[in-house]
Amino acid sequence: MPLLARLILMIKLSELAQKLGGTLQGNGDLQIQGVRDLELIRVRDAAAMPQKGFIYFVESKKNLNAHPESKECDALLTTKALAPNFANAIVVEEPQARIAFIKLLELFEKIPTPLAAEKGAAYIHPTAKIDASAVIMHGAVILEGAVIGANAVIHPNAVIEPHVKIGAHTVIHPNVVIKYGCVLGEHCIIHSATVIGADGFGFYDKDGQRYKIPQIGNVIVGNHVEMGSSCSVDRATIESTTIGDYTKFDDQVHVGHNCQVGKYVYIAGNTGLAGSVVMEDNVTLGGQTAVSGKVLLRKGSLVMGMSAIAADSEPGTMYFGIPARPAREMHKINSSLGYVPELLKRVSAIEEKLGIERKDKE
Repeated sequence: MPLLARLILMIKLSELAQKLGGTLQGNGDLQIQGVRDLELIRVRDAAAMPQKGFIYFVESKKNLNAHPESKECDALLTTKALAPNFANAIVVEEPQARIAFIKLLELFEKIPTPLAAEKGAAYIHPTAKIDASAVIMHGAVILEGAVIGANAVIHPNAVIEPHVKIGAHTVIHPNVVIKYGCVLGEHCIIHSATVIGADGFGFYDKDGQRYKIPQIGNVIVGNHVEMGSSCSVDRATIESTTIGDYTKFDDQVHVGHNCQVGKYVYIAGNTGLAGSVVMEDNVTLGGQTAVSGKVLLRKGSLVMGMSAIAADSEPGTMYFGIPARPAREMHKINSSLGYVPELLKRVSAIEEKLGIERKDKE
């Protein structure tokens, strides 16, 4: 039985409908023990993982057509248009379907309550200022002058270096390092093994010697920012590398020194920003995107995965490719590539008639 099913108490479908603000259809006394993934119905071993007492989410006709077996499920969260396909359902308005699904997951989410370390089990410097409601767990290290806000949680083996400021309700997961002088806002979540404030990649070669350029700035992170595991945000050379409110990083994102990342930005995994990149609000970067130094990504730009950005973008424009170009332009280029072999044959035939010998034949 899945972990979520073991952790949550059984709840009637009627009660669940009330909590989600939806309309009940069918048997309100049906006991729901957890949420299941529609896409895994076909691969699940029915003998090992019983199907009874679980609720699934079907939000579109496309979902229904792809998974007709959903009609046999015990309970569904779905829209008015799709409700006639199911016996037992919680029915919501279509524009609110995804929000209702998020609320459903929140109801079944069970995060262990963090427990503060016993006295002496975490290292806390005497000059650190820690709100009484904050939780510092076993093995955490809080160095001199650090400030930890109300209801913040510092997990085991996290290191908070000197003069760091961490806002209220921010959660620092295990093995995170927040380097000296960096500032994190409120309601942030920093996942394991992320480093905020490491040195920027600054070096200078002269007369056979390599000089390390001191990185004397810091990193300032806004409110409601979430960073996945193993991310790295480098401190600025002089002032601050900044991350705006409500910005979200996937795992393994690198932000170079001096970058200015706006609000409501999404950056998918394995993406790297070179130094001094400016990202305005509402920019989205797909996975494995590379952004050259000092590039300006204007508001609302969207870059598809595995692209390389080497020039400034236009607002609200989609890009892809290496180097990335506007999507419409790239679609034309890609659609023409299929004609290249035939065109080469024609050119070769013309050259042969004209007696021109091609260099690639030499």
